Amino acid sequence: MRIYFFVLILLGLLPSASLAESDCQLNILHSAIGSTHSFNLEVTCAGNYNTLTYLLRSKTQKNGTTRIDSESGELHILGDSKTTGPIKLDLTAGDSVTVEARILQACEILADTTLHYSHEH
Repeated sequence: MRIYFFVLILLGLLPSASLAESDCQLNILHSAIGSTHSFNLEVTCAGNYNTLTYLLRSKTQKNGTTRIDSESGELHILGDSKTTGPIKLDLTAGDSVTVEARILQACEILADTTLHYSHEH
């Protein structure tokens, strides 16, 4: 009976253990010159990854209309960081943007992040 409960406890810990295996961090970088805003993805991994697929997508709300821009590609990371992009958007006051980023290896999501930005002036 004790072994049965021990096995159940171990199985309950498996999902959290698999999430901890990814050593990659994502940051969405934002910069602006005038009304042109740029969003880049910075991927930093401690390990070596021959082929990572990155996805960077922006969704802009402008005057009740939604516009989606996206970029994807492959990265090779050897214990360092790489920056991809940019997605460039012309924003005016009141526009809001959601930028989503994700990296995958062989269809497995290693990391993802989201940035919300509202243009004030």
